[in-house]
Amino acid sequence: MLMLRSTVYSFALSALLLSLNACTPTYPKCESDDHCSEKGEVCVANFCKQCRDDNQCTVSGQYCSSNQCTYKLGYCDDSRPCSGTQKCRDNMCGAECLDNAECGSSEYCDEGSCTAKPECGPNADKTDCVAGYECESGKCVERFTECRPNEPVYFDFDRSNIKRAERSKLDEVAECFKGDHVASMTIGGHTDEEGDVSYNMALGEERANSVRKYLERVGVSSSLLNPVSYGEDRPAVNGAGRQPKNRRVEFER
Repeated sequence: MLMLRSTVYSFALSALLLSLNACTPTYPKCESDDHCSEKGEVCVANFCKQCRDDNQCTVSGQYCSSNQCTYKLGYCDDSRPCSGTQKCRDNMCGAECLDNAECGSSEYCDEGSCTAKPECGPNADKTDCVAGYECESGKCVERFTECRPNEPVYFDFDRSNIKRAERSKLDEVAECFKGDHVASMTIGGHTDEEGDVSYNMALGEERANSVRKYLERVGVSSSLLNPVSYGEDRPAVNGAGRQPKNRRVEFER
């Protein structure tokens, strides 16, 4: 009789356990958080997930995104440094610098990046250059004087000789060339549109060389003079024919 009772009890216990197991969903399915607790997860829409909301994301810098604990974009700390030259401030990656104080002594903050200071200009230690030099694009370059007359040297129709009335212009230019830090200049010969293109190119060259020779005779170095011809291609006054303002020589850097 005792053995029968023991057998009945064992059978009943086994049936109960089978019943309980049959009621528990198979992972990752679930009906409550208890079904996911073994893996430290929560039940979301009958499936075990890492998180339901930010409350389950306990690691600093993480939040719940699509039921996964994910680091915030740009989050940083000692174990998660920023990439490149970015700097970690208040656990968020940002620009390398916000002001000059965050850069080295030979740098300045340029739109969030530490950049080498220029030789001159607003972000340099010394804004100006020494005498004889000027600041161009952050660098001190030698300052050159550009010697040119106030107006072009004009010529008679179909002629390349320098008129007496035009010589004073060239004499003033010659005086300028005697100074220091003088730039070399291009002497551009021009013509009107009378005649064909090849003839006018040759005439423009003759006019440019006439000016060059005149200046050389009064002491200007040939190394500072570069004669070229533009012929009729660059008119000062538009219009076909004998335009006096187009028969000229101009100086340019």
